[in-house]
Amino acid sequence: MIALAQAWRAGLTRRTQRTTVAREAAMIRSEPPEHHELTTRELIRMAQSARAAIEARG
Repeated sequence: MIALAQAWRAGLTRRTQRTTVAREAAMIRSEPPEHHELTTRELIRMAQSARAAIEARG
């Protein structure tokens, strides 16, 4: 009976680990790969617009 309980707990632990790994993998896949690139492009555009606005005033 003790061996059965230990085996059940071990199986539960493996299932929990697999669920956690699957959840983390899904979170990684849900982020678009170009996310950081787009953010960088937006920052560059904002900096260029700010520079152009300052140069137009001065």
